[in-house]
Amino acid sequence: MNPKILLAALKDAPVVAILRRPKIDIQRCVNVLVENGIRFIEITMESDQAESFLRSSKQQETDRVTFGAGTVTTLALAKKAKFAGAKFLVTPNFNPEVIRFAQEHELPIFCGAMTPTEIFQAHEAGADAVKVFPAGTLGPQYFKELRGPFPDIMLVATGGVGISNASLFFEVGANAIGVGSALIPKDNQEESIQACAEAARRLLAAARNAGNAENAESAEKE
Repeated sequence: MNPKILLAALKDAPVVAILRRPKIDIQRCVNVLVENGIRFIEITMESDQAESFLRSSKQQETDRVTFGAGTVTTLALAKKAKFAGAKFLVTPNFNPEVIRFAQEHELPIFCGAMTPTEIFQAHEAGADAVKVFPAGTLGPQYFKELRGPFPDIMLVATGGVGISNASLFFEVGANAIGVGSALIPKDNQEESIQACAEAARRLLAAARNAGNAENAESAEKE
């Protein structure tokens, strides 16, 4: 997928669901996520079924959902993810080789970083977005401070982000969030599946509400 097209779609549905070593019925989980508005699903490459899931996801992709690979720490993993069918890559670290590979193959890449120096380096190296990790530890105020020197870098808050604090990250400048355990059901029980659906709706609502508040503030200034 062309990176510009993916980023435009991410702005409309700025929540990336993260499957990390899932012990659940993945297909059922994916169906619930998509039915409730999630458009981006990432499976981490250390998951046993990562490559098989990405290969099978080719049959599921529509204009409603895009599947990618996470925890892509090395060039070798980037190659595995690409050839398995990942449509975007997510890293926890800054690896210029992985960014170059993604660019060569027109794969959108969200590069992991924490400090201002790492964030700037990742952006300059060609990352389409920067995954600021661990966001929960750094806190929403950190994102507000980052917006001073980096007003135009697309930032994805990941790690420790859930229903209780998602709105705070959106309000202070996060363009999108990556959510794992707070969104993915812990088991296949109907109660857990319904909690997953509710979490998806509430996370997307947090993004919409933050956007509405920002638009209202801009209108007042004008």
